[in-house]
Amino acid sequence: MSTWNLRATPIIAAIIIFLVGCSSAPGSATMSEAAKPEQQDITVAAIPASDLAGLYVALHDGLFAQQGLRVTIKKIPSSQAVVAAQLNGQVDISAGSYVPYIAAQATGARFRILAEASTLRSDTRALVVPTHSNVKTIADLAGQKIGVNGTNSIGTLLISALLQENGISPKKVHFVTDKQGFPAMPGQLQQGAWQAAFLAEPYVTIAAEQYGAEILADLNQGATTNFPIDGYVATQAWAQHHPKTAAAFVRAIEEGQTIATSDAAAAQAAIGQADQLQPMVTGVMALPEFPVGPVNEKQIQREATVMLQFGALGQQYAAEVEQGTLVRSMVGPGAAQ
Repeated sequence: MSTWNLRATPIIAAIIIFLVGCSSAPGSATMSEAAKPEQQDITVAAIPASDLAGLYVALHDGLFAQQGLRVTIKKIPSSQAVVAAQLNGQVDISAGSYVPYIAAQATGARFRILAEASTLRSDTRALVVPTHSNVKTIADLAGQKIGVNGTNSIGTLLISALLQENGISPKKVHFVTDKQGFPAMPGQLQQGAWQAAFLAEPYVTIAAEQYGAEILADLNQGATTNFPIDGYVATQAWAQHHPKTAAAFVRAIEEGQTIATSDAAAAQAAIGQADQLQPMVTGVMALPEFPVGPVNEKQIQREATVMLQFGALGQQYAAEVEQGTLVRSMVGPGAAQ
């Protein structure tokens, strides 16, 4: 062995010891600790619908656990039903329609859209009639009852836009809320509770498979084509007090959304497990788009504009809607413009 190597060996050994020591230094543990969620156990209130496949995939595949979270999903009939509970701190995050949150924000509540859940695609939201119904056209809806899972909700908004585009005033129909939500609505429609019903997948498919119901109109059309439907929402107070928890939740959701987008079978299986549905339903149901990335402010703005148009927001909020400040107050820094 050369003299150089003999002298270099202890120096190299010292360097290795130093590097190994650095790898286990307190700084490493601190980095890991810094990313740890402030709150590991969180409750997510969610409507039962295919729009939340990203959430179900994240739970099913252990993506929340990888982020240090233990998530409990609480089923709700509509987003509208959970707004008050969330403001009272009974729910950490909710997953559902933006409509009641935008309306609450206008009246002084403070919510934050953490991530988008779904965007409308063909047959994922539909106006459905029972088999052999006398309602054959959209014009036939005048004077009829339409079942929805929440009054002044995404359902009434989409249907109002559809009616107006077909020359019918939304005031000519009667919206009736089924407090049990989508799971009960196909049966209620069959029993004659209303002449038509607003349904989301997989309940559009269930209504057809179990009762022979028919789609009168796909709601992915006209002014509401590719419309933003559902998102993951927290109060601003919760998000400010739990920034690491919120960030961990969003990271898991982003992974879930990506899987749901690229693997329809995985999305269908996760929905089937979450909502206890048979493969004959989940295997043929339509899926929405599952957005990935920063919340798209411009997309959510479309919803506020249509809400103002059809009275889901009063005219006293027109300036906030038109200037975009209402929606902007609900999205965080880094949102897509």
